[in-house]
Amino acid sequence: MRKIVLLSIAAILLSGCSPDAKPIEYTYLPEVYDTLNLTDFKDDDPAIGVLIKQVCATKKVPAPKDYSVGTQYFVNLVSQFPESRGVQAVYLKTKQDRFLYCHDYISKPGFHKLTKKQDHFSSDDLTTPESQVKIHPLSPEFEESVRVSGYAFMKSARQLTVPTTGYLVVRATNEQTKQTVVTNVMELTPFVGTVPLVLESNIQIQEPYELQLSLMGQARYRAAIHASKEPTTIEFKETPHADGVYGTVTVKEKTGKTTRYQLTVTQEQQMPSGLNVAPDELDDADYSVPRFALFHDRPFPKMKIDRDDGQYETDPLVPDTFIETSLEESKQLVRLINASEETEQKGRLAERPYLTLMKDGKAQQFKIYLDRRIKKTDIYLEDVHRKISFKLPAEGRDLLLDTYQIK
Repeated sequence: MRKIVLLSIAAILLSGCSPDAKPIEYTYLPEVYDTLNLTDFKDDDPAIGVLIKQVCATKKVPAPKDYSVGTQYFVNLVSQFPESRGVQAVYLKTKQDRFLYCHDYISKPGFHKLTKKQDHFSSDDLTTPESQVKIHPLSPEFEESVRVSGYAFMKSARQLTVPTTGYLVVRATNEQTKQTVVTNVMELTPFVGTVPLVLESNIQIQEPYELQLSLMGQARYRAAIHASKEPTTIEFKETPHADGVYGTVTVKEKTGKTTRYQLTVTQEQQMPSGLNVAPDELDDADYSVPRFALFHDRPFPKMKIDRDDGQYETDPLVPDTFIETSLEESKQLVRLINASEETEQKGRLAERPYLTLMKDGKAQQFKIYLDRRIKKTDIYLEDVHRKISFKLPAEGRDLLLDTYQIK
């Protein structure tokens, strides 16, 4: 008898009889991410975007040493979700391990280790970071970027190839008084490859007129080299790049006063002290609940990137094709879905068949089915990821039929 009982229990377990699955379960869905390969400037496999989101959500690890830098990516929610700031990641490789360096624009950036199963990234075109700052003439692409930026003093523009750790620090030394000031600071990370450095002159925001150096990147600090009450005449002279010397700039005021500054560019491991540096701006918005839900009639279109034409969607959702809920409505919707029972799906697809919920950068997407009978209609939601279905309670059914006009 005991053997029969054990066999019966085993049969029940093998049959899959288990507690009902939870109706709400957010995950990383390829359907809701645009994945851009920033190195080649082209669309990439959405599954890579999902993997990046997963890895970047893991615990940070100490920075590796002696790594090579690979492809950079930007992963963003499709354009129907404008609240997302996306995540930027770069692939890193050491002799033993693989990493992603991630920045999600909400938390501080950092390194995340990849397991062997997660390493689906190409090792082609890996580059070894520079060990010191190098100064070059502008490439044609950078030259055009600098030219259209406005106030740039083109003769001064140079291209910097920089290391990936520490800080890029620019200093100006007054050759008459020997006083040295920090004019620019940029944090160096694996995202930073090559940046232009250019003089911007005679900028008048209020008064005085200022001479500044501009780093085209994530600058942490910028201060004027020289200030005067009236516009000045500026002359830049390149000098041999020994000991980080960038060049000299001579400023001549209308009064005849002439001041000459030597400019240096160095990599330093610590932020220079005594600077009035603004704190990191981290977003403290509450992403613990869905910001909104979206009923839509087709899969989300992907954002296309074109170097000449910018961003565009091939088949954008237009207002007539979707319904967006408010924050309070999305809370009510989630509550009613959570009260649903797992069951076999019945009926036909609704005319507007998709319902997508977002939470903390993850998503859940359902297909909506209507089972119409003479006296009532039942609504079933099929989780597109798990391929299981739930029957909405009466209150949820009435909400979809009456408020959101699902039919």
